[in-house]
Amino acid sequence: MKRLIILIPVFVFLFAVSASAQDIVGKVFWRGMVDDRLQLHLRADQIETRTISGTAKPEGIYSFTSPLPERAVVVDLIRKKGRSKQVRVIRQPSADNDFTAIVEIYDDGGGAKEYQLEIFWR
Repeated sequence: MKRLIILIPVFVFLFAVSASAQDIVGKVFWRGMVDDRLQLHLRADQIETRTISGTAKPEGIYSFTSPLPERAVVVDLIRKKGRSKQVRVIRQPSADNDFTAIVEIYDDGGGAKEYQLEIFWR
């Protein structure tokens, strides 16, 4: 009986993780150099890089699993590599912004550093 009680939370957790992974509609993987503050503007299957402050670096590279849809979705991200934790979605896609999501990276260390992001939407 004790085994069953212990296993129930494990199954609930696994189901929740599995269900949340199934909700993901698409992803884009981005890698590039950041020196101070950079924004990534995502629309459809394109990313426009805008240097807000610091030295502009070459465009990063990216790969979409599917385009960002032309409908309201929730965009989130995981920082896979990069020294700063100040990486966030600052604008969600909507009809008002032509379904463009904006991700901002603020690298508060000196000099440029490589970042790798996994950006996904539900």
